[in-house]
Amino acid sequence: MGIKARTLIQSAILDMRSFFHKGKSPKFNVELGSRAMREHACFSGTQSKAKICFSKDFCSFPINTIDDYNFILMIVSHELAHYLHKHNEHKDSNTHDTKSIESYADFFGARILMTLITFGPNCRTHLLEIVPTPHSGKLLNSIGQALSRLAETIFDTKSGMYSNRITRIGYCAAGITSFLDAYNQNFDYKRSMDVLTRLYSQGSLRDWIIDEKEAFHLDEDIVEKVNIIHNNIQGERPSITSGLKSDFLNFIDTSYQVEPKLRQLYKEARVNIMRKQGAIIKN
Repeated sequence: MGIKARTLIQSAILDMRSFFHKGKSPKFNVELGSRAMREHACFSGTQSKAKICFSKDFCSFPINTIDDYNFILMIVSHELAHYLHKHNEHKDSNTHDTKSIESYADFFGARILMTLITFGPNCRTHLLEIVPTPHSGKLLNSIGQALSRLAETIFDTKSGMYSNRITRIGYCAAGITSFLDAYNQNFDYKRSMDVLTRLYSQGSLRDWIIDEKEAFHLDEDIVEKVNIIHNNIQGERPSITSGLKSDFLNFIDTSYQVEPKLRQLYKEARVNIMRKQGAIIKN
């Protein structure tokens, strides 16, 4: 018998708290179906009043398959990304600010998703109840199905506050390959391409990526903008949200105080590795 989304949300919160040192975890204030909402989920409030809100319908969503599980957990993880980065402490000056923040929540939310299903004891318990022996390939296929459902529903919007749906899928996919790089402690171009191929082959994604390829654009300006925003939120603190256990720093740390020259050196080193591994990259 399946569970409801409410149970998976609560389990995700418990697991997120376990990733932090005792007494150092954020409160992770959550409102479950207690207010009228047009959207499934939102992040509202600042500082001690910050909270993640989920609609009544969303909390009642039945989770009977691994695809349901990943679809719900991807939405929850996106909101957790906003919460960890305290995004509401930044006041958007234009839609480019909003789009930058939302794009990063897609990317980082995918990293949170992967962290929860890999290390979260409660989330893993639910996963194993659905699929007793979750093969990594089957799990990636299911995540791809979840991304396809997101592209068909929540991501399919004309709002200028968000990137187009294919680009949003790209940010999520980048978050997944980024997690796998950290998990394997190396960068493997072939592994990343295999993962992306598997993700993009699910549901209607293959057709949409072909039909809407001109719209696909991972914007470097968004990356630079969100880095400025995060630096401003972080200020002099070691990270935006501190207290994370060392085991999880490589996956969901929120420290962004890195010199631009170091970021550029890292980017150049990554490009050189990709070229050595056979990638064809234009200068």
